[in-house]
Amino acid sequence: MTANLMTLRDLRVQTFKERREGRLTKLPSSFYNRMKKLENQIRQVIEDTKNDPSRFEKANADIRKFMDMKLELHKHRERKLTDLAREKINGQNPNTENAHNSENEYLVALCGVIEEHRKKTLLSKDITYIEGAIEETEIKEPEIEEANIKENKNEKLVTKTPETEKPDLEKSKIEEPEQVIDKEEYVKVEVLEDLPTFTGMDANNYTLKNDDIADIPIYNAKMLSDAGKVKIIKEVKT
Repeated sequence: MTANLMTLRDLRVQTFKERREGRLTKLPSSFYNRMKKLENQIRQVIEDTKNDPSRFEKANADIRKFMDMKLELHKHRERKLTDLAREKINGQNPNTENAHNSENEYLVALCGVIEEHRKKTLLSKDITYIEGAIEETEIKEPEIEEANIKENKNEKLVTKTPETEKPDLEKSKIEEPEQVIDKEEYVKVEVLEDLPTFTGMDANNYTLKNDDIADIPIYNAKMLSDAGKVKIIKEVKT
């Protein structure tokens, strides 16, 4: 029974390990129950030693150390669980085995929040914007063709465009689609490590390797940048 009790040293070791490791560490199934028992034990000592100043002060120091380490441990694990949720929503199929049983509900809830946020504020907006850009392109191209037909039919009435000006018309035809591509909110990134294949916001699959330079949807770029997987080279102008 006594051997199963957690000590402040046990908690300090686990907190240091969580701070040092980049990924979520594995916790024993009884970890949080033991941590709760340790907190109750220290608080009971505080109650029992109110008339003993030296022991009372030591117990108060212990509870402060305990609360500081408990907060730091939760802070690191919540950040890592958030990273796992982002990777899961991005289709990266992360390993979630180290999530404690008591943390699985939190992880699932995070995935739901991120996915709902994407549907409401990103996905619908991007689709509407891209459709509008496509419609604009389809309208402009026939206008140029129609102008060329009218010019051919009325060659005797309309002054011909000098040869030096013709490249300007050709340039406008070429640059038209490029403006549409710029509007599709892509961003150039430098890949910092090999990444598993994931599906981007544009419904395309991406397989990125370390040191690759690639253009990917800005939403995926920001998520991967927050996780330290890529470095954004050039932001998109909106």
